[in-house]
Amino acid sequence: MVNHDQNKKYLFEFDEKGTIEVSQQIMNSYNSGFIGEETALAESNDFAGTES
Repeated sequence: MVNHDQNKKYLFEFDEKGTIEVSQQIMNSYNSGFIGEETALAESNDFAGTES
């Protein structure tokens, strides 16, 4: 078993390039499930009367 120093302070650095890369990965993952613009427009037209 490893003994960790409970009072040790850690330094985390902000990396703009890493932040952009992670954001792109998240958006790519989110967008990979997108059904497509044509299908979305057709469905929104089909259900246009249901919105208040």
